[in-house]
Amino acid sequence: MRTTSQVVITGGGVISGLGIGLDAFWQGVLANESGVVVKNDWNVPDLATDEAIFYSPSAPFEVGSFVDNLKPPYPLKYSQLAMVGCQLAIQNAQLDLTTLVPERLGLILDTSLSANQATETFLTKLFQDGPAKVSPFVFTKTTTNCALGDVARAFKLRGPSSILLGENSACYGYDLIREGKADVVICGGFDEMREAYLLANCRRGYVPSAQIDGRSRSLAEAVADDDGVIVFGEAAAFVVLESAEHARQRGATILAELVDYHISRDTAYQDFIYERSASDLVEHVQDLCEQAHIDPAAVALVVGGGGLPKHIRSYETSAMKTLWPTEEALPRYTNVKAHTGETLSASPMLSLLTGALCLFHNKVAGTLYEPEQLGLAGLASAHTADHQFASTDYALVNSLHVGGNTVTMALRPSTN
Repeated sequence: MRTTSQVVITGGGVISGLGIGLDAFWQGVLANESGVVVKNDWNVPDLATDEAIFYSPSAPFEVGSFVDNLKPPYPLKYSQLAMVGCQLAIQNAQLDLTTLVPERLGLILDTSLSANQATETFLTKLFQDGPAKVSPFVFTKTTTNCALGDVARAFKLRGPSSILLGENSACYGYDLIREGKADVVICGGFDEMREAYLLANCRRGYVPSAQIDGRSRSLAEAVADDDGVIVFGEAAAFVVLESAEHARQRGATILAELVDYHISRDTAYQDFIYERSASDLVEHVQDLCEQAHIDPAAVALVVGGGGLPKHIRSYETSAMKTLWPTEEALPRYTNVKAHTGETLSASPMLSLLTGALCLFHNKVAGTLYEPEQLGLAGLASAHTADHQFASTDYALVNSLHVGGNTVTMALRPSTN
C-alpha cells in the first residue's frame, strides 16, 4: 500500500566529462560545453590500434580525497565511481547522516557493465596461465554487488539497498519512499568504460571514427552520416530522493517533485540501444499521463534519452509530433548526451538531474545540436535558453536501457 508521501529531489552528485560535482555538470551544460574529445591512445595489450574515436572520459579523481578513512589498496575504479558519486550527492543534498534514522536511509545502485576491470584481469589470467594461477581474491571482485558493499561500508548505510543491472534506480527509490519504507534514498548509476569495451564496439561499427580517408573530421561530420553509432562516455550520477515532509523538516533545498514513472519494453529493441519504436513511445507516454493524471497539455519539457540527431528525430521527435499534433502544443525538448556521451547507467540519472535543474532554474538546457537536425525548430535549442515554467507544468524525462526498457519519469516544479 503506497502512502501519500510526495517524493522530491534534494540533490545530486556527478562525475562526468564536464567535471566533478553537480555544480560543475550544470555549469558546463549552461555554458554549452561538451566533454566529448578525440581518443587516439590505446593501452590494451594485443588489441591496441591507431583508431581515433570520439569519446567522453570522466574527469580524473582521487577516491581518497572524497572518502575518509580509506587505506590502500583501494577498491577498483568501478567501486570508486560509485563511492565518490554517492559522497558528492550526500554533500550536495546537505545530508547529515548522523541525524538520520539509519534503517530509513536507502541505497539503490545500477550498472550496465558491472566490475569489468576485475573480470578482464581474472579471465586474462585464466586463459593465459590456467585455473591454478587464478587468484580467488580477484574473483571476489568480479561480482556485481561488490560496489554496493563498498559504498554501504564507506558511509555506514544500513537501510534498504540493492544493485541493479541496466535499470533505473530512481524508480526503486521512488517506490521505497511512497511505500513508507524509507525517508531518503540515494539512487545512482555508474559504469567504468574500459578500453576493451570501446574497442569491441569499434569492431562492431558502433563508435564514430574521428578520421576518414586519413584526415581528421569533426564530431558533427562523424555523426551526420551514421545511424548505428554511439559516442560513449564514462560517468557516475547520483540523485537524492526524499519524502517532501522529511525534506522540509530538515530545511532541504527541493529541486523538483518526482510525481510518478512508467516502465515498458520497446518492441523494436533487438541489440542497438537506440533501436526503438516511436509508436511504442507514444503509447508509453499516454499510459504514464493516464496513470499519473497528467494533462498532456501541461507537459512543458521533454528530456530525451536518444543519442545522436538521427536517433532523436526518428524516435522522440516523431513520438512528440504524434502526441502533440500542433507546433503550438509541442513542449520544449532537451538532451544532455552531446555534453556527456552515452554513459549507460549514469545517463538516466544525468537526465533526471537535468530535468529537475531546468525546472528549478527556469532554463532549458541546450542540446548542442541545431534544432533543424532534431526536427524541432523553435522547440529545441543548441544553446541553453531561459524559460519560465509555471507551477502547473510538468517535465517528462526519458531513459533508454540496455535490455530494451524505456522509462519515463514525470517531474513538476517544487513549491518548497
